Amino acid sequence: MIEIMEYSQSDTEEIIALVLHCQNDGTRPFVSVEDQPDLLRIKEEYIDGGGNFWVAKENGKVAGTIGLMNKGNGLCVLKKFFVYEPYRGMPHYLGQKLYSVFLEFAKSKAFSTIVLDTPKNTSRAHKFYEKSGFRKIEKLPVEYDYPYEDSDFFCLNLF
Repeated sequence: MIEIMEYSQSDTEEIIALVLHCQNDGTRPFVSVEDQPDLLRIKEEYIDGGGNFWVAKENGKVAGTIGLMNKGNGLCVLKKFFVYEPYRGMPHYLGQKLYSVFLEFAKSKAFSTIVLDTPKNTSRAHKFYEKSGFRKIEKLPVEYDYPYEDSDFFCLNLF
């Protein structure tokens, strides 16, 4: 059974392994932990600032992640949304389950806008975001670090 829970520091190594596995799949430039230091500061970068970070586990092993970074004024960033391949789509639909937890939290905290970045060549991710109501935008309304120069940006207005 898959469980979704809030971040625990003991999950950090498995989270990093998942993120790097998904990012460095050979379809885009290599990125490291140094390119995304928030991975080493999840509590400080996500939770302490009024956001959150969730980890999906099966039998105690990390299967997926999603993070919400609070940028103030009702704006949040969806970050580190990754799922190992066997958990994508049928029968698990883990991405949808993680996103539902994220969205419920965002609405409960009265966030009005969600933004995100994703590499240009990730058509599967683009389809997921568009199906979830996001629209592509040219420029982010807030600054934050993201690892790919060649990114597309998306926005969802909740209210």
